[in-house]
Amino acid sequence: MKKALYFVLIVASISAIAQGAESITPRDAVKQMGSGINIGNTLDPQDEGAWNNPQVQEYYFDDYKKAGFNSVKIPITWDEHAGKTAPYTINEKWLNRVEQIVDWGLSRDLFIVIDAHHEAWIKDNYKDQAQRDRFDSIWRQISKRFKDKSPKLIFEIINEPNGLSKEETDDLNLRILKIIRETNPTRLVIISGTESSGPDQLINTAVPKDDYIIGTFHMFEPADFARNGQGTWGSEDDKKALKETFDKVAKWSQENKIPVLLGDFGVVAQANADSRKAFYAAMVAEASAHGFPYIAWDDGADFQIYKRAERAWNELKDILIKTPASPPAAP
Repeated sequence: MKKALYFVLIVASISAIAQGAESITPRDAVKQMGSGINIGNTLDPQDEGAWNNPQVQEYYFDDYKKAGFNSVKIPITWDEHAGKTAPYTINEKWLNRVEQIVDWGLSRDLFIVIDAHHEAWIKDNYKDQAQRDRFDSIWRQISKRFKDKSPKLIFEIINEPNGLSKEETDDLNLRILKIIRETNPTRLVIISGTESSGPDQLINTAVPKDDYIIGTFHMFEPADFARNGQGTWGSEDDKKALKETFDKVAKWSQENKIPVLLGDFGVVAQANADSRKAFYAAMVAEASAHGFPYIAWDDGADFQIYKRAERAWNELKDILIKTPASPPAAP
């Protein structure tokens, strides 16, 4: 009995060491993620490419890598690809397609983020137990399918949970994190606050007790300028307000020992051109100064950066990849 127990302990120890070797700490990840870009409006409509973009091509990831990006977010909406009744099975063809795209990115040694994006059904009906069960099942299936992938694959629980209260968002984060941990004990998981995942919402969110989480916040503020293209941006007051926002997020990060990712951010192409470039440059500068990696929103339209069919870039690419060689250490 003693020999058998000793053998079991040795095997368990070896397994634990192996898992550790295959994991990345949040602190190390944010050091490596650097600049990133979204493949927006592609896997998040009901049908891939239905919103003014072609279907994802493998060469995108070559171009992202060559341009200097280290991370790519793939927004995904699962609703129309999962059953409406228990066990809420995700369509196998869809899972295979998502896995193919994820593998394209991972094979190029990029960090890849996948999420649950335009899931209005759970945001609008969170009090319905059946809807919560469905969202749980979807994440349980995602977690099982991707459990053996590179640790550079990161899960983001939900994108901009508008419609959920703070309490509901906190409940969702904690519950889905627990589900992910059933099969992915050390996979990096991104959490945010409620509404549009702004900085104040992140600061006020409940902090899970977990060693492999990254906080995120989005920045499309001021909305009149960033989302609607009105007015200008770049005054000393604008830059001061931006710095104060990053400072308070950094304080939260340090106090909670949770590294932070500046998630989706951007300005519509219709905005004043000089102000638009000033905004992106300031976001990159502040993120870099605070040790935050960042992922710019690119939807192939109003927020376009990469011209996918042409394999070309607009002027924002050079602004986004000019980061310090050695950004400050994360908490």
